[in-house]
Order: sequence, then C-alpha cells, then structure tokens
Amino acid sequence: MTMKFPFVEDTLGKKLEAGTGLSVYCLTCKRKAVLDVAELVRRLGPDQPCLHWDLVKVIFCHECRGAGRDDRNLQFTNHAATPEKRRGWTPCP
Repeated sequence: MTMKFPFVEDTLGKKLEAGTGLSVYCLTCKRKAVLDVAELVRRLGPDQPCLHWDLVKVIFCHECRGAGRDDRNLQFTNHAATPEKRRGWTPCP
C-alpha cells in the first residue's frame, strides 16, 4: 500500500484502508468501546464520514438509550496505525 499525501482520513473506507482504529467513550455513563472499523464499513458503507459530528448521528450508547438518558453524549478517539499494521509505510528520513 502506498500512502497518499496529503494524508486524509475523513471516511470509514479511508480509515479502514489506512489500518487505523477508532474508539468511543460515553461521557454520560463512562462506558467505552473499541469500534470495529471493518464492520462499520460493512454496515454504513466506505463513504460514511468519520468525523465526530458525522459519527454521533449514527452511533449511540445502548446502555444510556435503554435507561432513557442522553445517548449521544459521546467522545470518539482515533488510533494511529501500529508498526505491524503499517503495511510497507516508512517514515520520511
């Protein structure tokens, strides 16, 4: 895989291609989860934007929804690709 510059990771498909991760933290009930990017691409499509305001429209906290609390009080964290997942990418000298 060749990295394209400037590097843009604004859709789930690009996130999957880059091999990076995504997690979500509920600010209401303090639960957290690592999201399966490949599964999100399967369900929502590779062109689904993956910025905070885009994801909060399609992801919610099941625990808070069941309890009648604010279920979209979420914080998303991007995770960088670890060295074993970079697939041929090397840093600039």
